[in-house]
Amino acid sequence: MSDTKGKGFELVKQRYGKENVRFLRVVRDGPKHEVKEVRVRVLLEGAFEISYTQGDNSTIVATDTQKNTLFALAKLHPIEPIEQWCLQVANDFLARHKHVSAVNLKVEEHPWGRIKVNNKEHDHAFQRAAGGIRIVKLRMPRNGTPSLASGFRDLEILKTTQSGFEGFIRDEYTTLPETKDRVFATKMKCEYTFNRFSRTAFSNIHEKVREIALSTFAGSVDGGTFSPSVQQTLYQTAQKVLDNIAEIESISFSLPNVHYYLCDFKNFKTIIPNNNEVFHTYDGPNGLIEATVSRNSVSHLNRSKM
Repeated sequence: MSDTKGKGFELVKQRYGKENVRFLRVVRDGPKHEVKEVRVRVLLEGAFEISYTQGDNSTIVATDTQKNTLFALAKLHPIEPIEQWCLQVANDFLARHKHVSAVNLKVEEHPWGRIKVNNKEHDHAFQRAAGGIRIVKLRMPRNGTPSLASGFRDLEILKTTQSGFEGFIRDEYTTLPETKDRVFATKMKCEYTFNRFSRTAFSNIHEKVREIALSTFAGSVDGGTFSPSVQQTLYQTAQKVLDNIAEIESISFSLPNVHYYLCDFKNFKTIIPNNNEVFHTYDGPNGLIEATVSRNSVSHLNRSKM
């Protein structure tokens, strides 16, 4: 192996791969087809230093080969659940290329939902579905424990009441008024890590996390649940996920404020009441609230007795 140190500098970290590999997998086991569209990034770690320091590509698995490997494994292995497919892809790279020390994968699923005709689901026609983009991240080292995280992003949610924001610090620069009733809108991002991989119902967990996030945000159908802050709603959601899903070790949320401001009709030449009915928004500065909640040592002990 070549010396990675030069004159006053050193190659301390390197990896490479292919990103934006997008494909559609169609399952045709019967008249009712299933589809899965994903975007993949793969990055390899390993003994590739001579490619950087000497221009010697003899250890390089071409990124085009990596792309083709993903296409082939999409045919050879089920895409659902995505987490299991990622584990199989990583193991394939490690098995066939002994100088690769770790495989990093990020997969995003762009969902499709069935078109309904006469209120009946179509067998093979689909429309772009809502509900956010599913994400899976995996780092599989040749030696050591893999790290696996799943989640979703761009889950757009809004409620028109049962949200306020009061009691915050007011200093010489504060202009934001306190409010007991506001529109609460966000584009939720969630990522959670697993404490075990075998016999784990990954897709069921994905749906359950999203269900908990939506139900905590919304509250009961007739009265809702009051949110005194985005922070409190975030933490309450994370607590409920960890309380209900033993396979999840920690969970992170990122909740940007999507601001809706009450339109001011006071300067109109005619009187029009605006009782929290007409709002405007814009793309500009917005709040961003993030946090990670993990199990503590007591949780570890309790879970080990399950």
